[in-house]
Amino acid sequence: MNKKQIVDEAIRNILERKRQNEAISENTYKMAREKSKEFKNADLLFREKTFELAKTGNKNIENELQEIKKNRLFTLKKLGLTEKDLMPNYSCKLCEDTGFVDGKKCQCLKTETQKLLIKNSGITSAIVHNFSQSDPKILENNEMLQKAHNLAKKYVEKFPNIKTKNLVFMGEVGTGKTFLLECIAQELLQKEFYVVYVTAFNLSNTMLKALTVSPFESETILSPLLECDLLIIDDLGTEPMMRNLSASNLFTILNEREINGLPTLISTNLSFDAIENRYGNRLFSRIFNKRTTKVVNFVGNDLRIK
Repeated sequence: MNKKQIVDEAIRNILERKRQNEAISENTYKMAREKSKEFKNADLLFREKTFELAKTGNKNIENELQEIKKNRLFTLKKLGLTEKDLMPNYSCKLCEDTGFVDGKKCQCLKTETQKLLIKNSGITSAIVHNFSQSDPKILENNEMLQKAHNLAKKYVEKFPNIKTKNLVFMGEVGTGKTFLLECIAQELLQKEFYVVYVTAFNLSNTMLKALTVSPFESETILSPLLECDLLIIDDLGTEPMMRNLSASNLFTILNEREINGLPTLISTNLSFDAIENRYGNRLFSRIFNKRTTKVVNFVGNDLRIK
């Protein structure tokens, strides 16, 4: 699913709420007319006089209409209803479940879009990290991590207008790489950017699946990886190697995204030499292209143990 499809789904969801809320009020109205002949007659007269007033502009009808309206409300009260029960109770009072106010996205549509973006992002962790959860004491005592933290925040602030689009976080297990990647992902998702977060292991499985289905299904599977605003690949090097297939698939994704000017973030526990030996010089050169990529080295003890 690409970003346009996600936004379209969000709009459909909002409009479905509108349909349901209007159906409830419409059914209440029909029930009132069927249950009470008195209300039905009062309602018919109210509609006739309202139309007559609009057509003629006769002010004498206004007083008559007020009395008719009172009688109509009285008959409704006998049914245990009010005028409000006959009107749609929209989930969003601001846009009345249309998703737009004065041609601009309503907050309800933004919220629905964010929910779907997160759902399609691949982030499944029960604990969702963001910059506010960073431990100030750890940052104060670790200059490297403080710089990486500042870099990540600056990346989010300037996204997507960033000079060096790609970041590679390298270092030992537990030094904060994944934490910062999750922070970046969450912040950008809240800004309605389409972020896809995938482990190298799951990416490998996704690519393998794409090779075993029809071209149409393959395009559906791969489009999020190729078209998302930001692709995050966590734990590169932990996926199983399938001859030259793994390196070839990864190169295809990174190359396609670079051609389209789309950024990719990668984290890995491997060294430069280990990455070159594992994936070959061609992919190594694509990952560490100095023109488009900044490498951040994470050093220190395992923060999760601490």
